[in-house]
Amino acid sequence: MPLMPVRLATVRDPQSAEFLKGQALAETTHARALPLWRAARVLDPDSATLLSHEALALIDGGAQAEAIALLAPAVRRWPRHVHLANLLGVALFESNHPREALRCFEHCLTLDPDYPAARTSITNARKSLARGRPAPRGVREDLDAAVAEAARVARPTLAMCMIVKDEAEFVVGAIESVTGLADEIIVVDTGSSDDTVALARAAGATVHFFAWTGDFAAARNASLAHATADWILVLDADERVTQRSRTAIRAIMEEYGDTPRVVCPRILNYTRDGRFMSDGFSGRLFPNRPDLRFEGRVHEEVGRGVAEVSTDYRLDVELEHYGADPEVMREKSKDDRNTRLLEARLAEAPDDLLTWFYLGSQHWLGGRRADAGECFERVIELFERNPSRYGVGVRNVPVPYSYVGCVRMLVESQRAGEAVAVGQRGLARFPDNPDLWYHTAHALVRQDDLDEAARYFERARAVQPSGYGLISMSDRSIKAWRATRMLGDIAFERGEREAAHRFYREVYEALPDVLEERVVVAARLVELGSAIEAFDTLPEDTRRYIALRPSEVRVAVQVASVLAGRVGLQAAYDLLTTLYAEVEGVRTHVPLLLAVGQIAEQAGEAQEALTWYERVVDAGHDDPRFYLHLAQLLLRSGQRDAAAETFAFARTLMGGDDPTQAG
Repeated sequence: MPLMPVRLATVRDPQSAEFLKGQALAETTHARALPLWRAARVLDPDSATLLSHEALALIDGGAQAEAIALLAPAVRRWPRHVHLANLLGVALFESNHPREALRCFEHCLTLDPDYPAARTSITNARKSLARGRPAPRGVREDLDAAVAEAARVARPTLAMCMIVKDEAEFVVGAIESVTGLADEIIVVDTGSSDDTVALARAAGATVHFFAWTGDFAAARNASLAHATADWILVLDADERVTQRSRTAIRAIMEEYGDTPRVVCPRILNYTRDGRFMSDGFSGRLFPNRPDLRFEGRVHEEVGRGVAEVSTDYRLDVELEHYGADPEVMREKSKDDRNTRLLEARLAEAPDDLLTWFYLGSQHWLGGRRADAGECFERVIELFERNPSRYGVGVRNVPVPYSYVGCVRMLVESQRAGEAVAVGQRGLARFPDNPDLWYHTAHALVRQDDLDEAARYFERARAVQPSGYGLISMSDRSIKAWRATRMLGDIAFERGEREAAHRFYREVYEALPDVLEERVVVAARLVELGSAIEAFDTLPEDTRRYIALRPSEVRVAVQVASVLAGRVGLQAAYDLLTTLYAEVEGVRTHVPLLLAVGQIAEQAGEAQEALTWYERVVDAGHDDPRFYLHLAQLLLRSGQRDAAAETFAFARTLMGGDDPTQAG
């Protein structure tokens, strides 16, 4: 019998596509990522971002013709999308179609005058015109149509909206970071008593006023009400749009149009003086639609109650944030204000997981660890009660961070057993979270389970976040150096000298200059290098340690003695003379000067030895035995008068006695 015809529906699932995007970004090669990009684009066929990644994987794999076939109609569909135009140009150039490539690169500059490397690409394409060949006719037609349509269609406009109060220190920097990017710069002042308003106006902003009601969402929405542009970018005064993010923001607006999508840039938290603290994501970029407005007294969110809105977590859009510096928070009383607002929000919605998370984070920043831990425990309780209730953003940002915060609180409270249990529950759900591996490992150290702790620290180093794990809040220093440092400490504690030395050598270069950690690690490298006779690295390690702690120059003298006996006089001489030249604080240290002189003397370099001994004299050394030895060396060198004078001085130091009887 004939079969009934069946029509298969196309399933669109942008959130699942986002998950596959995260998996693809975690792959180490474009070849491995390519099938993931293709699968993601099936789920979200209207995403120019996913198409760009697929095209890049094809180009990297040498499939330029396939990339051109993918990109040419895409450029026609999104004529103002600069990344697509650039990728098509690259594929055309690598396929020896420089004329069409040149048109693409010139088109990029008309779309985005800041586009990186566009001018270099134009120069290279022009040099290749004489030996190139035309692109296929269909490609040329797509490109012609795209350029013409881009000239006809207006680009999307952008309004930067900001609320401020007493932000004279920061507001100009925020405005300058969007100058030339935003078409409207809107600042709503909620009651400043400093020069914020005047500074904002002078920097190019339009300033409006709103009476503070204790509700951040209300103030935010008041700023949005003044925006007429197609898109809105929300900034705080203590935030900056990074230069490299400007191109990405332009491309996002071209791609999404009026789609109800909230874009979450990565927020990079710095201290006031520029030291990195942590990162996270926040919804800040979205179309100017009346249904996309903020909710929440504090830690307000946009579009939270809009069913059709989707969220796009972007790794290519970054905001630098300086207001999380504890010093800044204290000065502006942000801690008290935010805590009160969050507690009021909880009174209205006692089971709101996000509010518990925000309150826990606020207590943590304020140093109230026990209060923070209770809040994080509440987040975990609400989540584990019904995980399916929460969307991917909640499941992958506040929830894993709450497990981390709870573990840290329990460790600090000497409740290591509970910390391990919570950490292992969290890792069962978030196995690619390095922070959770790291802090659970600390709990295992507190239980003296060093074998298991070392395994957890290794996982913290090795795990590569993928999928939605890429948007989790994280401490970059864990993978950069902290986990390796702890492995070194465990090996050191166990007496595994070679392993400890290897870990400490690996971690030293990654340590921030300002940390006392450098001193401890450098000292242990010297200790371990001497013990295992790592004479190839010991001089360098010793120099680094003394540069950090000149007062410990005696250690360098001891190392030099070891080098002289095991490697040779030259190695000892090089170590000490380099320290003398490079570390100002050791130049009057008598034992170092004596040691260099003695090494020179042992090497038969009497004049060199005398030069160093003169420095000993200048340093005020008063040991008569040294002067007796110096007199003898002067005598052997034919300097009789100087020898007699030195001998007399030695006798004076002995109170007139014959120094030859001084032992």
